[in-house]
Amino acid sequence: MVIMSYQVLARKWRPNSFSDVVGQEHVLTILSNALSLGRIHHAYLFSGTRGVGKTSIARLLAKCLNCETGVTATPCGKCDNCRDIEQGRFVDLLEIDAASRTKVEDTREILDNIQYLPTKGRFKIYLIDEVHMLSRSSFNALLKTLEEPPEHVKFLLATTDPQKLPITILSRCLHLHLNVLDTTLINNQLMHILESEQISSEPKAVQLLAKAANGSMRDALSLTDQAIALGNGQVGTSSVTTMLGTLDRRVPFALVEALYRGEGSALMQQLEAAAMQGVDWDSLLSETIVLLHQIALLQIVPTAVGDYGDSEEQIQFLAKNIAPNDLQLFYQILLMGRKELAFAPDKKMGVEMSFLRALAFLPKPVTESTPPQSIPQSDPESTKHAVNQSATKSILATESTKSTKSTEKKSTPTVAQNVATTEAESLESAPSTTVNSLPDEVPISTKNILAMREQLIKEEQKRKKSETVAKTHQASTLQPTFKNDISNKNNISNKNDISNKSDKSNKSVNSDLAVEGRDIDDCEEEMTAENYQWQAKTVIETKDEIDTKAFIASLTGDKTAEMTQKLIAEMASKDAWCGEIEKLSVPPLVKQIAVNSFVEQIDETELVLHMRSSVHYLTNSPDNLKKLEQALAKVRNRPIKLSVVIDDSLDHKTPIEQREALYQEKLKAAKTEIHQDEKVALICQFFEAQIDEESIRPV
Repeated sequence: MVIMSYQVLARKWRPNSFSDVVGQEHVLTILSNALSLGRIHHAYLFSGTRGVGKTSIARLLAKCLNCETGVTATPCGKCDNCRDIEQGRFVDLLEIDAASRTKVEDTREILDNIQYLPTKGRFKIYLIDEVHMLSRSSFNALLKTLEEPPEHVKFLLATTDPQKLPITILSRCLHLHLNVLDTTLINNQLMHILESEQISSEPKAVQLLAKAANGSMRDALSLTDQAIALGNGQVGTSSVTTMLGTLDRRVPFALVEALYRGEGSALMQQLEAAAMQGVDWDSLLSETIVLLHQIALLQIVPTAVGDYGDSEEQIQFLAKNIAPNDLQLFYQILLMGRKELAFAPDKKMGVEMSFLRALAFLPKPVTESTPPQSIPQSDPESTKHAVNQSATKSILATESTKSTKSTEKKSTPTVAQNVATTEAESLESAPSTTVNSLPDEVPISTKNILAMREQLIKEEQKRKKSETVAKTHQASTLQPTFKNDISNKNNISNKNDISNKSDKSNKSVNSDLAVEGRDIDDCEEEMTAENYQWQAKTVIETKDEIDTKAFIASLTGDKTAEMTQKLIAEMASKDAWCGEIEKLSVPPLVKQIAVNSFVEQIDETELVLHMRSSVHYLTNSPDNLKKLEQALAKVRNRPIKLSVVIDDSLDHKTPIEQREALYQEKLKAAKTEIHQDEKVALICQFFEAQIDEESIRPV
């Protein structure tokens, strides 16, 4: 029988020195300086979330204190003490699990042996893990010894919840808090480990593992072990996605797009498809909320694509076309839906209602349909009111029918105008008969309400009459040529009759619209709070008048957009590198790398960009450099190898610095020209005016 020994990655790749620790530079700096200066505290408390290196750093500190070469921040790792500590068998390093030894008797047993000198090492070290699990009595028993231990004793405490420690314990320790690890750090470490282990992997799969670790290196290594087993010795994107149950990124995009378009059927189809895939509903809401946050951020910072670089075109489209207030509404509704998901009868139902609620609150255009009114039978006054309304409607309908029938017998081109006039007159006169015909026993309040209602109906009918006149006038102007003379005469006579009865303002507006050959219904309606509908950024309205806000902004800003484009074009003609930059087809963020660097040509295929340290953060993403390298290769028609170095020397100027220098020259020339202008000098002389140099801008 052969027993195969395998050590998991989390144990195999435990750091053996401070240089192997990923992240936590602030903690390592404190410990290294303390060891170098000989200022070693008697009790250290390491806190932080799981898997960030608390116990590992504590063991490394024990190795530094007991290395046979002396107290040093760089132990040899070869002596007996170092090897014993690495293998967990050093007699003077006592690792105590506080979670299983919480009683005060266990603490007293430890304290009884604390007075004895170390057997082999320089210090006797007590490493108490999960120290917050100790009981109150245990803490009280530990207080005096922790404050004044013997010179040969050091306490190293580790906890994931320092808030549970008594303040008396915290005040006796040097508290070092370990930060959550960044996803990029975890990703780089996983790539290094997989390369060292000679395991093939896909970058996307490693990125998913690093993100799923939530800042814990140990969790990342455990997930990597699981992914290797699932992928049969490989780390592939498909297997990692299956293992983590990662939601397909296309699903949140499809849901947000369905919300933007207001398509309820498409929304429900996407949710049903997600249910068929066995999606985690909480994860679905979470990913959609993350997408909404990224879209909102992109509306403020146009280059903030984040982790959506592979879907940049799609997210840019959503950022340009979704209204910011709608975006905030979606975010808030889905956030509350996730909070209330536990109370829903079914999680699928809860998610569906959250998206339907977001869809229901979208602003819609106002429609002219009026819901039917119910007549309560218990109130006699309401019944009389309803009967009177019915009588009014019947009178209006009868008069309208009579007028329509009478106008059908005429065959001249002005028949429609006569119909409109007769109809409008009947509508104006009909409501008044209703109020006058009411019985005497009807209360005065009811008569007042009916009179007010009739007045509103009258105003509405006037508006409709004016619209009808405008429409018929437009129709009459479109008659065949051989009837133009007759039509014009009839139109003039009818128009004069109508003008005596209609409002002057309505007449002027409607006649202007009719002459221009446009329908009143096609005119833009007044924007109100009820019929508000946000317009996409892609629709740009042009104005003939001067934009006052833009003019003020041009004075208060540094330089106008036109001047910026002028500077770019002028520098492109003067400098070869500036001209080459303008030929690149790259996103704005990638272009910023080029304009903030001056180029050094090593040979035909190798370029070095000298970048200022103040903007070096632009090169944090390797993908951006790769895009710039590919764009340069396309422009130059040959392979290009690109590298970036930090160079703050002022001997050479970057394109952005050259543009600024050119702008300052133009600004200086503009100020000189203003001061030398005879008319300006005349104004200053006669009106005691002064030139405000801060407002001068070159054009």
